[in-house]
Amino acid sequence: MHPYQANQDHRRAVLQAMLLVTIASSLVFAALNFPDSMILVAWIQVALAAFAAALLVVVRRTQRVQAWCLRFMLVLLSATILLLSRPEISAYAFIWLLVIPLISHLLLGSRLGLLLSVGYMSVGGAIYLYRFGGSPELVRVEVLANAVIAALTTLGMSHFYERTRERSELKLTRLAAIDPLTGLANRMRLNDVFLWEQAQARRKGTPLSLLMLDLDLFKRINDEHGHEAGDAVLVAFARMLRECLRETDLISRCGGEEFLVLLNNTDGKGAIAVAEALRQSLEQLAIAYRDKTLKLTVSIGVAEYGPDGMDLDTLSRVADERLYQAKANGRNCVCGSPAMGAAVEPTTAVVE
Repeated sequence: MHPYQANQDHRRAVLQAMLLVTIASSLVFAALNFPDSMILVAWIQVALAAFAAALLVVVRRTQRVQAWCLRFMLVLLSATILLLSRPEISAYAFIWLLVIPLISHLLLGSRLGLLLSVGYMSVGGAIYLYRFGGSPELVRVEVLANAVIAALTTLGMSHFYERTRERSELKLTRLAAIDPLTGLANRMRLNDVFLWEQAQARRKGTPLSLLMLDLDLFKRINDEHGHEAGDAVLVAFARMLRECLRETDLISRCGGEEFLVLLNNTDGKGAIAVAEALRQSLEQLAIAYRDKTLKLTVSIGVAEYGPDGMDLDTLSRVADERLYQAKANGRNCVCGSPAMGAAVEPTTAVVE
């Protein structure tokens, strides 16, 4: 499962649990408050339960989980502040302020969770002092000190936990999307970026192309010089690709010595020119490894979004077919469709 989707599912599960708790607790308190003639308070709790029940239906299908988490928290916390401001609510009810940081951070993350927690807890504290400032027993220094320390502890621990969780999640997300040897994107990251670029191409009509690159006779490097030499070559090739391509181009290592490059705002003819520039750059590159100089070449297949396919799998298949045609032509050349231009004359790779 993609890390973003996993995070969405986590938020959804937490929100659903909170909605169920809100429905149950609101109805219980409403049932207790109606007989005590706390009619307005009871109806506020019934309304909160109804809102939570309606949201429970929505959140099961929505893809905008974070937005609904924010809406729920704003309604829940505003209702809580409204209830605490009512004269019929006792001082003991203010203990619910301590729950705000936990819920806010679980549903909204560290930044927004901290912002809402500080804001609503401060308003709640101000209401407490306004309502009970004339009651010496309720505003004694030790009472207020305990309340403040408990609030800060809950707030601090909630924020620390969520920040740690977010950092771990970010690290795992990066590891899941990056090839550990070269630091390039992997196939999963390529899929994500392609979907975004595909949407741009459909909406704005911008061109999009895909290159498939395969190092010629790479197995010879591993066989003659060892896998460490092969790794050094792959790292050097990845560095060369970064230097030659734009920051907006996505470079992906999809396994072994095979690479895919997604070129945005680039049609087939432009992609052929980029591929040829890459071919020439590698042909001229001397890779130092221990006491040897390694030289390699690359074969490249080119596919264009639209004429060659409308999805990544189709474009990859077309680019792969043209890559093998480049190999059949003698390696060290670029192969695209006839409309893009002719392939480059092949040369021979050497190892010195």
